[in-house]
Amino acid sequence: MVDIIFTPLVRAAKYGLLKRQAERRVAEANGSVNGFDFLQTAFLVGCGRSGTSIVGQVIGQHPRVYYFGEPYHLWATVDPAIDALNLFHKGTHLLLDERQCTAQAKRRFEVLMMLPARQAGATVMLEKTPYNACRIGYLEAIRPGSKFISLIRDGTDVARSIEHLSVDSTYRIAGKPTLNRWWGVDGSKWDALARDGAAAGYFADEVGSLDTYLAKGAYEWLVTMEEVDRWRSRLADRLLELAFRDVAANPAWALRRIGEFLRLDVMPKWTDQATRLINEARQNLGPPLVLPPRMCQRFNAFQERFGFPGRAIDEEPE
Repeated sequence: MVDIIFTPLVRAAKYGLLKRQAERRVAEANGSVNGFDFLQTAFLVGCGRSGTSIVGQVIGQHPRVYYFGEPYHLWATVDPAIDALNLFHKGTHLLLDERQCTAQAKRRFEVLMMLPARQAGATVMLEKTPYNACRIGYLEAIRPGSKFISLIRDGTDVARSIEHLSVDSTYRIAGKPTLNRWWGVDGSKWDALARDGAAAGYFADEVGSLDTYLAKGAYEWLVTMEEVDRWRSRLADRLLELAFRDVAANPAWALRRIGEFLRLDVMPKWTDQATRLINEARQNLGPPLVLPPRMCQRFNAFQERFGFPGRAIDEEPE
């Protein structure tokens, strides 16, 4: 009982403190913030539940990497529109492009993420927020020339994992009684995804019919895949795409590829850590994934393209 009451209060205090500290750092930053030409910027993206957390932690153990793992308070300070979970702000978006990126946001990003990496003597600033895959255009504007590591996992496994977290009521933050662990306060993340996804042309006539967490999770995976595809040609060799299945099967191989991509020395100690920490990809079993016809067809096309065994089934007409 004590934990049920105490832990949400601690979380609320922690997030509030982190946000205030970020705002203070921005306010206290004087003059021009520059001198980052030598510092690579890389974003680890992919639909949530695709293994980005453990892969990000492993990459972040390299001595030349400065790692940020899902720094929601920092992004909300960079630009309130980014806070899709509504942890700090309302009226947010999930899909963003260069049109929403302001000079103020760029400077705040430099103060909050680039400057600490430079001060630490890193050569790579790596940030991991999975749904930043839906903001590649925005990130390109905030830090031109950035690199992107896209991690992909079987869409049916991802959707079932999202469903599992969506119904988990054990994660609470005091003062936010309507928080859903996956979809945010009052379902803000889903509202943003459905609205922005439809506006971008991603199954606008079908998204309104999705009424299960399983189907909504599949839609998030599908939009993520579509967004990476949309930017693929422009990013060219600045995009490294890896299936988590392959990373888990041979972590040392994957880390060597990532090291080459980020121009990092690949040390045996680093690859040994990856082998110890990254486990075999698990298959999430559950009921069939039912999707509207066009969404189902596109979902299965991606599954086939990447050699994933799972398939969605077309919902039966009424």
